[in-house]
Amino acid sequence: MKMYTLYYSPGSCSLVVHALLEELGVPFEVKRVDLVAKEHLADEYRKLNPKGKVPALVTPEGVLTECVAILMYLCDKHDPHGKWLAKPGTWQRAKTIEQIATLATEVHPLFNRFFHQDDFADAKDVQDAVKSRGTQKLLAYFRGEDAALAGPHWSGGTLTVADLYFMVIARWGRRLEPSAIRMKNIEPWFMRITERPAVKRAMEREGVKPFGT
Repeated sequence: MKMYTLYYSPGSCSLVVHALLEELGVPFEVKRVDLVAKEHLADEYRKLNPKGKVPALVTPEGVLTECVAILMYLCDKHDPHGKWLAKPGTWQRAKTIEQIATLATEVHPLFNRFFHQDDFADAKDVQDAVKSRGTQKLLAYFRGEDAALAGPHWSGGTLTVADLYFMVIARWGRRLEPSAIRMKNIEPWFMRITERPAVKRAMEREGVKPFGT
């Protein structure tokens, strides 16, 4: 019997959860939500997640949404040695949560402006301005991260769940010009993390490729 059911959309932020589930080796199943067909807005899915978004994780205790909450829940349940998320009360845990919270609340919303500028205005010229400004801020962000990425892990001295989150965010950045995942230091890091067996399994199941669709 599967312990969890992950509702996902290929390549979206739910890929972070998908990859972590594979890394943790816990039993789970996945159910695809077709965003193009608006399945996330259908009554059936909204009964599961009233927000109408992915991911949603069905657990033995109920349904959990929001990547940050899901990642913390899974690590606390299935990562007893604190490999992916350090133990409560530690500085390392606080710093990792700081990193994933920044990705979720500051960087992810910029991609909303890049991919979904029509959500912010009706007028085409305003939409274009929203996307343009979002693009500028994303490029500045990735250039800064590329310059700072000197070690083997984006998150710092050890591999953490924040690396999985940045992997997905950086993959979205392939749409930028220049591509985030072709930047000098991000590219070799991205190639290493997407070669991890667990990450490869998650991507293959979703039908996505590291550098492609």
